[in-house]
Amino acid sequence: MTATIDFTKPTTAPRPTARRYVQRAELTLALADQKPLASLGLNPDPLQQLAAAMASVRTEAGECADVVLDLVPVRERQLARRRRRLLAQSKRRGPSAYGERLTGGLGGGGVWGSVTAAWSGGKTVSGGRGERLPRMTDLRDGVGKFEPSAGATFAVQLLLRTEAGHPQAALARMNQLLAAFAATSGENYLRPRRPRTRWRIAHFDRRFVTGEFVPRKRQWLTVPELAGFLKPPTVKCRASSVVRSGGLVPPAPSDLPVYTGQRDLVPLGTVIYSDGRERIGAAKVKDLLFGLQLGKSGHGKTEAALVQCIAMAHSGYGTWFLDPHGEGWVRAKPYLAHPHIASRVWEINLAHSEPDQLVASWNPLSMEGRTLSAVKDVVRSVTEGIAAAQDWGDNAPRARTILARGAQALALLNHQAVQAGQPDAQCTLFQLRSWLTDEDWREQLLPKLPQRVRDYWEKTFPKLANDAVPTVTYAIDRLDTSQALQAFFGSPRSAYDVRTAMDTNRVVFVCPSGSESDALVSCLLIHDLHRAGLSRQDTPRDERRTFWAWGDELTALDSSSKGFLAAIAEQLRKYEVRFIGMTQMALRLSAITRQSLLQNQSLLSTCAADFDEAAFVARRWNGHVTPETITELPKYHYVMSINLNGTPTKPFRVRGLPIEELFAHYDNPAGVPDLDQAIDTNLRRRPVGEILAALEDLDAIVLAHHTGRRPDATGAGDPTTLID
Repeated sequence: MTATIDFTKPTTAPRPTARRYVQRAELTLALADQKPLASLGLNPDPLQQLAAAMASVRTEAGECADVVLDLVPVRERQLARRRRRLLAQSKRRGPSAYGERLTGGLGGGGVWGSVTAAWSGGKTVSGGRGERLPRMTDLRDGVGKFEPSAGATFAVQLLLRTEAGHPQAALARMNQLLAAFAATSGENYLRPRRPRTRWRIAHFDRRFVTGEFVPRKRQWLTVPELAGFLKPPTVKCRASSVVRSGGLVPPAPSDLPVYTGQRDLVPLGTVIYSDGRERIGAAKVKDLLFGLQLGKSGHGKTEAALVQCIAMAHSGYGTWFLDPHGEGWVRAKPYLAHPHIASRVWEINLAHSEPDQLVASWNPLSMEGRTLSAVKDVVRSVTEGIAAAQDWGDNAPRARTILARGAQALALLNHQAVQAGQPDAQCTLFQLRSWLTDEDWREQLLPKLPQRVRDYWEKTFPKLANDAVPTVTYAIDRLDTSQALQAFFGSPRSAYDVRTAMDTNRVVFVCPSGSESDALVSCLLIHDLHRAGLSRQDTPRDERRTFWAWGDELTALDSSSKGFLAAIAEQLRKYEVRFIGMTQMALRLSAITRQSLLQNQSLLSTCAADFDEAAFVARRWNGHVTPETITELPKYHYVMSINLNGTPTKPFRVRGLPIEELFAHYDNPAGVPDLDQAIDTNLRRRPVGEILAALEDLDAIVLAHHTGRRPDATGAGDPTTLID
């Protein structure tokens, strides 16, 4: 049986019909075959020069280069016979070969007979007198590399062939190949023998094409001599023509589910299963609670999240995707433009600010659909959101207190308006500024509040330093610089309500791009997500619908949310809210967020990353993957581990799938206009100009509802100025 190894630089284009020039060479041992070639190590890699020679072949010009290494195992009895012959030759050479004469016959008894038997496969010859034991160095010199400890031995046929459109090009390629094999020179070396006659050329070509094993002379090589060319390229082989495996990564779990659209599975990407076939791997919905996706920008984190979001949306789940730049929504929109899902889709896009542009609104202080006991949750969400975005920490206790008290007062007034059937008379975030800076407006509304609330504003607030109020109103002033944010936060009634989205399986995309207040907006949204999740305590566990949330650019989100991402990962599992975050650098996350996500994650995924980031992730996998493997991942390839049947898996490779490849059957760009109309209906979207015009009169509307008085240019604060 012949084993053939073919080192070939293939031709990617059909070879032209012009004359071709071919160089042929067979490499044979120049000296006796018991003299060894050099035993090549791993550094430098013996394949480096060979791979570099192959890389220089211009396949586009029709050049090719082939190295064929044919191996036939040598039987043990043949090897033993060869050793006996070599020993006999060594003995005839006498003292000059050994340093002392070996007397007696080759097959004599005694010690010499035992040595001969050991080196000849167990054969002995009876008779003869005892002989003095030869030195072991003499024995090794006699048999050379064929001593028993050398291991397996192979008969070798090594053929080189190059082809090009110019004779010098073919010769140059051949010389490069010969130079690569020159590194094997040691006690012995390989000599090129070129066929010259027509018969020898035909004989060479027949062996080259058919694999016929007829080497020009006997040449036996041991494993140490061949190992350098039989192993795969190592990391030390840096030639561009080497296809990298990407490092050692454990195989995918044998019981990893295959995704074909099942509702209870979340697609991950294509995975090579144990049978060698590539399928779409998936995590089970019941096992995937929180996830963290890491790696370089542009390597597919957002794409993987969009694939999961679209899959969950079509499976009937509620989803929430925070897309800071709006690019994800543009990618996903055509795949959601279907009648069975359009009635559930919400789009919050803060990049639009033209007067006739239809937009949705959100009032974080709205009390529609909420009981009086929910005031404390609303106050906390607004206060913590603004305080975190402003990075107050513990350094602004007065500002935090004033903000909380102001939010409380307006939330109580809003509850009264809703109870009276006038939700359009609710205060928004912009009324916080009016409450704090317009003393006449505030004093006319104070009597509508409980006495314990009035006491703070009548007794404590006037004593606070004047510089505390501007600290609070600064955040509102920032919102007031963008018409898009004025329209989003300036309507008394909320079309956006994340608790409603959770309970009715809405598909929500939030794109807070377009202003310098993105951090503040994202922070308010994250705090509201946390509040809404906790509010599901009022729903029995078996009636809580699973709701999926994705947060892109997690580092920026974490810097503004100040711990609430950690709270989501730690608390919302009980309320069927699942969260997956994407970020380029886990080391830039705050310690509390990073620790919480890693502690509770059931999906950890990384694409290519910087070495420090890669080392950080690799440590979480207990050495199953090296940092070098992660740094060299190709684009859109990941290493990830998941929870499967309640147990963490070892990391495995995943190739990311673009949306258009996995969900081509959902692509419906023609349905986008209908989807836009459905979103207008779903969110009761109104023109920006209309919302801004109503916001100008909202202070007066609130005052009119609660007191029957409207402040104007002639009767501001005058209790006798009444509204008919």
